[in-house]
Amino acid sequence: MIWKKTDSRTKLGVAIYNFKQKGEHRISLDIGDTVHILEETVDWFRGFAVKDKTKKGIFPRNYISIKEATVHVNGPHETVSSKEHPLVIELTNVLREWHAIWRHMFAEGTSQMHVVQDMIEDLLAWRKKILAKIFTVDELKQSQQKVTSLIDKGNHLLKLDLVVRDGEGNVLNPEKSSIIEIYKQHVEAAERIHKETHKRDSDIERRPNWPSSFNLYVVLRNVVCKIGEDSDIMMNLFDAKEERFISENYLVKWGKQGVPKDIDMRNNFRVVFTDLGTKDRIREKVYLVFQIIRIGVMDPKNVDNRKQTQGIRRPFGVAALDISDLMQGAKSSMEDNQLFIPFLACGDEFMFNVIKKVISAKDINHRGQGLWVSLKILHGDMKQVRENYPHLVLPGTAMARKMGFPDVIMPGDVRNDIYVSVMQGDFNKGPTKSSDKNVEVSMSICDGSGQVLEDVISHGCIDQVMSEYKSMVYYHQDRPKWFETIKVAISPEIDFIGLHLKFLFRHKSSTEAKDRSEKAFAMSFVRLLNDNGTTLEDQIHELLVYKIESKKPEDASVYMKLPCSKQELEGSQMALGQKQVGGLTLSSKDTFSVNSYVCSTKLTHNVDLLGLLKWQEVLNDTKALRNYLERLMREEGEEIVKFLQDLLDSLFHILMQNASSELCDNLIFDALIYIITLIMDRKYHQFRPVLDAYIDTAFSFAMVYNKLMVILRDYVDKADEQTILTESPLLKAIKSLEYIFKFIIKSRCLFSMLNEGRGKQQFEISLKQLIVAINNMMVYKSDRTLLVQAAALKYMPLVIGDVMTVFNPVELSHLLIQFLHNVPPERLTKQKMKCIDQIIQTDLFSLPQCRQVLLPPFLQQTNELMENKEEMEDCISILGHIMDRLWSCEGSRDLDITILVDKILRTVIQSVIGLDQSSKQESQHTIKKSQRLKKIFGDHPPPTVSVSVSFGTTNGNCVCVMMSLLRQMSDHHYRGYIQSFATTFDLMDFLLEILCVFFDLVHRKVYPTDWLEMIMVQNCVILRALRFFAATIHQYFSAPFEQQLWKNFFHCAISFLTQDSLQLDSFSISKRNKIISRYKDMRRETGFEIRSMWFKLGPNKISFIPELVGPILEMTLIPEIELRKATIPIFFDMMHHEFSQPIPNSNHIQGNFHEFENEMITKLDMLIEGGRGDEQYMELFTEIMEHLCEGNPDMCDQGLKFVDMIHKLLERLLVYRTIMMDEVREHRMSCIVNLLDFYHEINRQEMYIRYLNKLYELHLGCDNFTEAAHTLILYAKLLQWSDEPLAPMLRNDNHRDAMTHRQLKERLYYDIISNFNKGKMWEKGIELCEELCLLYKDELFDYASLSEILKRQAGLYDCIMKQMRPEPEYFRVGYFGGGFPSFLQNKVFIYRGKEYERLADFNARMQTLFPHAELMRTLDQPDNDIKESGKQYLQINAVSPVMEPKGRFSGRFISDQILRYYKVNEVQQFTYSRRKEDGSGDVTNMWLERTYIKTSYPLPGIVGWFPVVNVTLLAVSPIENAIETMEEKNKNLLSLIEQHRLDFSLRSDTLGLQLNGIVDPAVSGGIANYKEFYIGDFDHDLQERLKAATIDQVTLVRDGLLVHKSKVPEALQPFHSHMEQRFTQMCNMIEREYGVKVADKGFLGATLRRNQSLPSTSSSRVSDLSIASLITNQDWRSYKPSQRPTAGLSTPSQPPMPSNTPRSNSLATRSQSVWVKDKSSSSSGAKEKSSSSASSLSKVSTLSTLKKRVSQVTEQFGSSADLSHRNSLESPQPQQLSHPPIELSEQLTPKRPLRPEAERRPSRPPSSASQASLSGSRAKSGSANSIASSHSGGTHPSRNSADVGDDLSNGLAMTPDEPPPLPEKHHSYGDIMLGAGIGLGDVISRRASSVSQSGNRAKPPPPPPPTILDDEIIPPPVPPKPSHH
Repeated sequence: MIWKKTDSRTKLGVAIYNFKQKGEHRISLDIGDTVHILEETVDWFRGFAVKDKTKKGIFPRNYISIKEATVHVNGPHETVSSKEHPLVIELTNVLREWHAIWRHMFAEGTSQMHVVQDMIEDLLAWRKKILAKIFTVDELKQSQQKVTSLIDKGNHLLKLDLVVRDGEGNVLNPEKSSIIEIYKQHVEAAERIHKETHKRDSDIERRPNWPSSFNLYVVLRNVVCKIGEDSDIMMNLFDAKEERFISENYLVKWGKQGVPKDIDMRNNFRVVFTDLGTKDRIREKVYLVFQIIRIGVMDPKNVDNRKQTQGIRRPFGVAALDISDLMQGAKSSMEDNQLFIPFLACGDEFMFNVIKKVISAKDINHRGQGLWVSLKILHGDMKQVRENYPHLVLPGTAMARKMGFPDVIMPGDVRNDIYVSVMQGDFNKGPTKSSDKNVEVSMSICDGSGQVLEDVISHGCIDQVMSEYKSMVYYHQDRPKWFETIKVAISPEIDFIGLHLKFLFRHKSSTEAKDRSEKAFAMSFVRLLNDNGTTLEDQIHELLVYKIESKKPEDASVYMKLPCSKQELEGSQMALGQKQVGGLTLSSKDTFSVNSYVCSTKLTHNVDLLGLLKWQEVLNDTKALRNYLERLMREEGEEIVKFLQDLLDSLFHILMQNASSELCDNLIFDALIYIITLIMDRKYHQFRPVLDAYIDTAFSFAMVYNKLMVILRDYVDKADEQTILTESPLLKAIKSLEYIFKFIIKSRCLFSMLNEGRGKQQFEISLKQLIVAINNMMVYKSDRTLLVQAAALKYMPLVIGDVMTVFNPVELSHLLIQFLHNVPPERLTKQKMKCIDQIIQTDLFSLPQCRQVLLPPFLQQTNELMENKEEMEDCISILGHIMDRLWSCEGSRDLDITILVDKILRTVIQSVIGLDQSSKQESQHTIKKSQRLKKIFGDHPPPTVSVSVSFGTTNGNCVCVMMSLLRQMSDHHYRGYIQSFATTFDLMDFLLEILCVFFDLVHRKVYPTDWLEMIMVQNCVILRALRFFAATIHQYFSAPFEQQLWKNFFHCAISFLTQDSLQLDSFSISKRNKIISRYKDMRRETGFEIRSMWFKLGPNKISFIPELVGPILEMTLIPEIELRKATIPIFFDMMHHEFSQPIPNSNHIQGNFHEFENEMITKLDMLIEGGRGDEQYMELFTEIMEHLCEGNPDMCDQGLKFVDMIHKLLERLLVYRTIMMDEVREHRMSCIVNLLDFYHEINRQEMYIRYLNKLYELHLGCDNFTEAAHTLILYAKLLQWSDEPLAPMLRNDNHRDAMTHRQLKERLYYDIISNFNKGKMWEKGIELCEELCLLYKDELFDYASLSEILKRQAGLYDCIMKQMRPEPEYFRVGYFGGGFPSFLQNKVFIYRGKEYERLADFNARMQTLFPHAELMRTLDQPDNDIKESGKQYLQINAVSPVMEPKGRFSGRFISDQILRYYKVNEVQQFTYSRRKEDGSGDVTNMWLERTYIKTSYPLPGIVGWFPVVNVTLLAVSPIENAIETMEEKNKNLLSLIEQHRLDFSLRSDTLGLQLNGIVDPAVSGGIANYKEFYIGDFDHDLQERLKAATIDQVTLVRDGLLVHKSKVPEALQPFHSHMEQRFTQMCNMIEREYGVKVADKGFLGATLRRNQSLPSTSSSRVSDLSIASLITNQDWRSYKPSQRPTAGLSTPSQPPMPSNTPRSNSLATRSQSVWVKDKSSSSSGAKEKSSSSASSLSKVSTLSTLKKRVSQVTEQFGSSADLSHRNSLESPQPQQLSHPPIELSEQLTPKRPLRPEAERRPSRPPSSASQASLSGSRAKSGSANSIASSHSGGTHPSRNSADVGDDLSNGLAMTPDEPPPLPEKHHSYGDIMLGAGIGLGDVISRRASSVSQSGNRAKPPPPPPPTILDDEIIPPPVPPKPSHH
């Protein structure tokens, strides 16, 4: 298979399936991706996806849907574009962009998500319809408007860029549009969108902005009514409020079979109710009414009776539909939607009453009967409707006109209709009649002789015309109400004199025989013309009814002499009921009324108009003519616009044929002006097209121009006369100047056509004289002419377009200049500028020869005003229109641009600067105003009332003018303008000015940020100008060198390059591609220009070092690879130039680049933190700079060192920036410390202080007061106790008033002391207080401050002794794997836990910080596979701090309140132990591996963790472990005894429990576990130490029992007796089995006897389990002696304790190792002092043999093996355990979620039940993993660790004064869980989630991989065709 090139038919496609197959040459595709296809085979395509054009590859052919496309080839490049409608393409791009945003909103749960989703669905629906091609051209235009409006609204909601469009909704092409037009469209679009998105409720209810005329299109689909006879269905519009019909009837002939009588009309009953306008929209209730009239017999029951009278019109029923919402625009309806209208039968009611009943009824019981219709509103007049809706308005569609005039009556729209409504009558039945008549009214039109006019009557539109109309018949109703409307259409050619409407009344009989004999029994008539010639009034006429007495026909000559109405009767001599004329007798009882409405453009009710319309009759009657003309000018406008054409014709006829009176000519002219003024009024503005059409098509007076010019000139010449009569007409004439000139020009053109151009010269002279007269009028300075002159300035430009057609344009231009020049200075300035603006927008300005005349004076006038800051808005508008007009004159604008540049460019630039300053002041004023409102009203100021929001500003317009001028300037214009400066100083001034403007435009947002096109076009112009100005600066200002100008250029260019709108990497893919395709990447071109200018500086470069380091660094950080490669070498050039700079007065060079280096580090820190730069930049910078440095031997070493330093700094800064985005503050602290170390290392003090402040603020935000204080200490160390002024870098924002070192340091000390106090680090605060005391006492002698600080210090001492503070835990955390940040990777840290934070809590916290990390299950060192992997591995275990030796404590008994601080603070060494695997569970063979860890700094410090810098391993023998355990137990017991001796109020519970754990170790075995160590073959010294510890313990137990006896309550006396008995037994056992001599073994016999009364089981009641559970509680005083403890269970309580009682926390917190060295360095300790009795003192003195090192011990005294397993991961042998083997993992983190803060308790002890089960099982098995046991009976939880012996010569190299390492700390709840064998899977079950994906279509399987031969892509086999589900 061979690849072949694709043609245009297969160039473009869309992926219809996801293609993700892995393989060579393949590319991945997602559904919807557009692909460009380059090559094809039978089954495969090769090409690329539009979203990533860089990746080309193959994809299956059957995965692609081919789209029609066009290919444009431009050299080697080809552009493929879709043939789809541009709107479809835009919709596709918009949907892709919106969908990506919607997915992000969905992930975040944004509230606007559903709104966006609805809009996306709407756009998809529109796109589907457009692709289906179901719209007509006009409907597609309307759809485009709706779709683009929705797109704009969505873009605004999503804060996307504003899309500018032309009038038709198409996207505007900025390359083909002027900047002025682009700006205008932006303003209009922004205002439109703002208006739509800020609609108020009243705005929403407002009617849409429709055209003035609209139409209602109705289709009658079906009639579902059982009529039974033929019928007429009349359809019309009914106003429910006025209760009258407003349109003609549309008549449908329906057959008795239930189908149309004309079967071809089925589904073709279409009617357009036309001429609807503004007044019809505001009608409250409008109904579409159907009246069904049955045509047949009187009674439908007799329908089959042939003897019945046929053809009677009888009412049948009514149907009505409310269309008010449709008329008002609140609803819309399509022509395809069918609506059902229910039907209501009339019965015996009048049709009109039924109509009102149907309208008012809420529901109609129609029983399924009704009509089906479709409706649609069509906009425009009838001509537009026929053009725009040809598929609806077919040739046979009926047009039902409104009963009235439309809003606009166009010429040629001749109507002469009279609508007659037969209302009602009242007919007396007479004395001889027993029943009422069945009255039928027949109407005909007769002339004066009585002849009937044929075919002038109809029911409405499209109805057959008839000569006689017959009404409906109501059965036996002598007072019928018909309310039927008939249309009478009489030709205008017929003479209306004598025409009248004749009504005959006839009784209709049911039987045909009788009906034939029935004659008319009465008649009425009404004349159509009144006696004065006007038409019948539009009103209800009460007609007289004349009885017909004779059988002969009525003689018109007889009844026409009679009155026809009651109104005439009252004015006549005929008395009612007196006369009988010619067989007609006036009836006094019968009445009849009709309503008439004349809708005619020929007939009028107005006598005055009628007089003018009949102008021939008054032409020679000057008086009558004047009378009619004067009355005309007092008429209302509605009558005039009806007869506009006829009135104008009449006026021009009179003007042409009147030769007798000049006054009449002026009156006719005034009348003409009156009509023109009326039309120009806003009320009748819709008639302007009518007047224009009249001039273009109907005006035919070829000679009238002479008279019009003469009259107008006469008016103008008399402008300064002081008569009111001449002023008012002139002002009106000037306002009507446009149409006067139109009449003049049209008349002249007609004359020229008729006479072959004769009289042209004379006409031009007359026209010129007229214009000159107007020009001369402008010189007047009196107030009388002010209004006329202003009107002339406003309306004179309107005549230019017409005058140009008959007059020389150049000469006209000169006349216009003279017209403006004649206006006196300082008079009508604004109007003059408006006039200039209007002239520019005429066709005259488009002619080059005219522009040469007009442009210079225009610019001169504009320039003068702009320099004086006058009429700035108008001046800028003029310049904008000039630039807009010139854009379209590309071939002829060079000279104009030259004039503009010379005369106005500098002024425009200065105006931009001035407007910028004023806008800044306005913005400041706005800010101040908002601040004042906020002070008054708070955060909720009252809303300001704003009618509209304008996005077009004077400043924006001015910038547009400048940019448009620069855009249209060619290189020739630039060079010419530069050369036009007289001196280089002037040129430099201009360049500085324009560069400052550019710099300000880039920084200040002139336009909203979403005006993308406007901003990018502006950037294109600025870039082009900068390139030219760069060449100019280099050419003119290199020698002599102008530093300020070069500096401004660099700053301007770099600011341009780094502006936000050019940073393509921050945009979406679609926006980025759009910008690149149209504007390219302007950053690269700008960067090359900057590089070129830098290397042109030559020796002047030193002037810009280090000033330009920061800007150029910012430029190089732009993520554009070519730009970086081009600009990074500038740095080396800077380094080299500073390095090579000669030292003044020396032959040596500087030899360094310190200034560059310092600036580089400072700016790099700021820019990287601000978001600039990436790893690619770091590598590229290092590569380029190293290469350049290596090529320069002189500065190679310094350069490489600098590059390495920058590389390290970049690494840290990039990590810092990444972590600073993280919500985890601990990560941020680590990064800051990382940077602090670096800046301290390179001695960058200002950066060091900057990050110290950041770290301090971060600590305060986390309530890390201790760390915050340590951070400030580092700051304070940089200061001296001197009055030296502070350097700027040392200033502190929190203490701005501190100006010297001493002042600031003193303030910082107080801050530090305060933070130490909050962090309960009172000892550190005391140290600073002491330093301040010395300062105040010995240096400042400030005793007042000394007093205060001493009081503060005393308070801190008091806190130490009286307040309780929790002791923190410490944890070792190893971060292994490449998934961690670089500052954590493969490093180990020691963490200081938070208050009351145990291991389980710490583990959960670390899991929260690193949710993807995997917890390691061993403490072994991880291998390289783990360290080099990309994953995250955490290794966590608890460690114990090793207290640093304190010489001042040596040889003294120190209170535990004091020592407790030093046990866990100011520590730098830590330890943990784990049991070595020896294959046996025997205690005597159990060796421990103890690890000692040293951190980089003591804890706590500036952070709560520090890295490990040294690790040492030691082996601890079993006997050493036993010694450590026993010594720790002795230390704890001694401390507890001393507490009870010092505070007699302490309860004896805890002491008793601990003593019982030693003398009666029921579970752990106690000292018996160490039997082998006493008698076995072990080191003699160690055995002696063990025996000495045993003797000390016996002595302590005896003392403890004595203290307990003195305090034990009566209820616990048996318990005490039991302990004394067990103590004696223990002493005997020690002497007998261990060979240790014990003195004073017994107690008083009475005590022993009392104890013998105890049950045999009493020894186990107070067991290890209950004791352990008691003292793991935080408050050890909670045990109640009155409650007898039971095994495994205790009931804690919390009695109140006096605040002044010192509290001991030794049992509730960790016991730390304390090593106290005697002052004499003796091995024996000093005697402990006590306030106890002498006997107690002597017994305690035996403790002098104790080692001063006291170790922390485990809970089980007897199980020494347990001491090794707090951190051990090895378990005892399975055969020696009573439960399954447990891998000791208590230091590892269980996978359980972090508990919420609200659920955490300060300290959570393990439950007694768990303790019991654990201790019991372990005691039986002898396990070394016991956790809940106590010292020889379980006094409190142990740390499960063992310490090394005193002699550390074989382990840690420690000095004699150093303390030995500490044992481990207490177990936490997590330790117990894991130690008890509760694995991670038991603590929390893992969830396994699976994600299944399904779709609507089955994707085909991936195709097999292609084989590649000879570097050619061979397509793989055909993939299967996708199937659809």
